[in-house]
Amino acid sequence: MLLLIALAAVTPLRAQTATDHAEAIAALTQRYAEQPQSHYLAYMLARFSAEDGLDEAALQWLTLLHKRGWDLGVNPRDFPGLQNREEFRALKLKLQRQQQRRERGQRALLVNVAGLVPEGLAYDARRDRFLVGAMNAPRIHAVDRHGRVSLLWSSDAPVVVLGMSVVGDGETLLAVVNPTPRARAAGTVKPFVARIALADGHEIARLSADEAAFLNDLCQMRDGRLFVSDSEQSRLFRAGPADTALSLWTEPGHAIAANGMACDDAHDAVYVAVYNGISRIDAASGQAQLLAAPNGAATGGIDGLYLADRYLVGVQNGFGAGRVLRARLSADGREIHRVETLESAIVDLNEPTTGTLTPDGFVYIANSQIWKWDADKESLRPDTRLSPIMLRRVPLR
Repeated sequence: MLLLIALAAVTPLRAQTATDHAEAIAALTQRYAEQPQSHYLAYMLARFSAEDGLDEAALQWLTLLHKRGWDLGVNPRDFPGLQNREEFRALKLKLQRQQQRRERGQRALLVNVAGLVPEGLAYDARRDRFLVGAMNAPRIHAVDRHGRVSLLWSSDAPVVVLGMSVVGDGETLLAVVNPTPRARAAGTVKPFVARIALADGHEIARLSADEAAFLNDLCQMRDGRLFVSDSEQSRLFRAGPADTALSLWTEPGHAIAANGMACDDAHDAVYVAVYNGISRIDAASGQAQLLAAPNGAATGGIDGLYLADRYLVGVQNGFGAGRVLRARLSADGREIHRVETLESAIVDLNEPTTGTLTPDGFVYIANSQIWKWDADKESLRPDTRLSPIMLRRVPLR
């Protein structure tokens, strides 16, 4: 009943004003009424309302989240227009106190590369080193266990590096490469996936993706089939072992805001992080389904997504303060039986993004600080400075 009252209070306010997210707000409001345990919808409603200048509506949604026991915290940067409101500051503190705190891991490595805004992370097992891509530079750095940094790959083109993965042979890195906003507007560079030799960093080949807008992440099956997400167009691309270019996957389904990807050889399936959960796609047919999850389990808004045995490990930053979670899959990989928080509400977390599986646990970028980078202006935002990159390791056993 309280939920219905809250929804009724917001709806008239929304209906009086034509705003950028009016249709999305209407759709999410209806969906939340149908799925009252899906509190991430209320968080999205608060955020959309704030972006549209509907401050009172945003505050009402945040108040409702507090009453409903929302334990994922709040990211103040989701609500820049409310920062000076006393009501928001009070709600933020309440939600922070309510946030579930979990610290199962420890600091693994401090990476000090001047001016780097990290996004992608991979692990080179044969050389026992990490590979770090940059949201603001055409470079991939290698970092050993002692924090020593070397340049693995670079380009003279105006590009940035996102998702990365070391393929099964242990000698090749796959990296998602996108043009900068200016280069994209000029049409001078198209997105592509680079195959890079880990031994010396030379570029073996490129898989072009001329139809793509903004490639984000990728995964590869043992037989060489490659799958790549396009977050901006909510589409998926793929390439066979002998292909020289990526082609559109014709029936991806449930790919809204497609982000992190994990390939499941055992079931010939691909898991894709989407805005409202995790989608499972049959790699052969392209048929998709949104994974069923326990009531109240928030599995949307995941950035990096990884398959470890019968678990999906995700770095969640789409709503709330950000956390690392683990979701146990059913034997057939079609349902999520349990979701647990591995890391949350700890001092190192500052826009966590992606990670990588290693022999001694899951290592992830804890403080990407990606919000400090203005991609359109290709510079740091005023009055911001980058801190060294903190990698944290979480045991999975």
